[in-house]
Amino acid sequence: MKILIVAGGTGGHLYPGISVAKKLIEKQHKVLLVIRAKELEIKAVSAAHLEYATIAGTGLKKSLAGLIKFGLQFLKGFGQAKSIMARFNPEVILAMGNYLSLPLAIAGWQRKIPVVLHEQNCLPGKATKFLAKKAAAICVSFVDSAAYLKNYESKIVFTGNPVRPEMLAAGTQPRDHQPGNILVFGGSQGAHSINLAMVEALDRLESVRTKMTLTHLSGTKDQGLVEKGYQERNFNVSLSPYLNDMHEAYLRASLVVARAGAATLAELAYFGLPSILIPYPYAAEDHQRINAEVFVKAGAARIILDQDLNSQTLANNIIEMIQNETVLQQMSKAAQKLAQPEAAENIVKVITETTSSKS
Repeated sequence: MKILIVAGGTGGHLYPGISVAKKLIEKQHKVLLVIRAKELEIKAVSAAHLEYATIAGTGLKKSLAGLIKFGLQFLKGFGQAKSIMARFNPEVILAMGNYLSLPLAIAGWQRKIPVVLHEQNCLPGKATKFLAKKAAAICVSFVDSAAYLKNYESKIVFTGNPVRPEMLAAGTQPRDHQPGNILVFGGSQGAHSINLAMVEALDRLESVRTKMTLTHLSGTKDQGLVEKGYQERNFNVSLSPYLNDMHEAYLRASLVVARAGAATLAELAYFGLPSILIPYPYAAEDHQRINAEVFVKAGAARIILDQDLNSQTLANNIIEMIQNETVLQQMSKAAQKLAQPEAAENIVKVITETTSSKS
């Protein structure tokens, strides 16, 4: 079977697409990924040894200039999508919910190719909502997503969000699970507000200094600022802009301070990690806050809104949590209950059932 996966746009769309692609290839299917012609995306797909094609595209901005740019890029991408369809001739399209999904899905429907959607976030994005009516199936990462897709309940399949294969391969046996092993990060690019609050919180964490082992992934832009902050306060920290072996950091951690992107939450659930979630305030339709609230409701996390983030709120939460190992254990179990390690397999099953029903 030939499957086209449109997965470019952001890492949150790309890496789940790569995970599903690898699972499909394991089962002897032929896969083509469609991404943007961006260095990071090409590098990630090439490192995974996957076939790919690129198309133009941009997100929709709420301005006349943004609308015009979106329209022009869509038309260009649609022409490229039709060419890719004619060349690859897929039997099914898996669209990972990003804006590149639109031209590929529409070009596919013109050729009567079924489209399966996968939505990573709890709140479905604009592309998912637009494509839902004609989609053959809608895979969701959160059970709560059904509330936002009320007209399409019969198409919804709860699959979970795929975790990268190298993380699954690492298992979940902790390396050094002490209550004070804290991992701080803000995604691949870092998060300035988290970096700043954490450095400023160090003065308030003096009473638990000896109980903490800190790993801080700052991103490249703030690396100097964060390093200086720790040095001035004489705090020991394992500081890096990012980690290639992120699973090793997860295996050492007992508490995570992070944003609430869908990929991060899937990883926290898989590794059973309690967390203090600080949703990115400028995420489309505030979807990170909605993601975080699912984990808070389940008892797996605490939430600090970016507008409320400061040294005091962050330090207070860290102190309360690392001084209560019972609470951390309860939160860890709650996080594990949200894990879907078979997510990629689940999505593959939906794809194969879709093509079976078509034939």
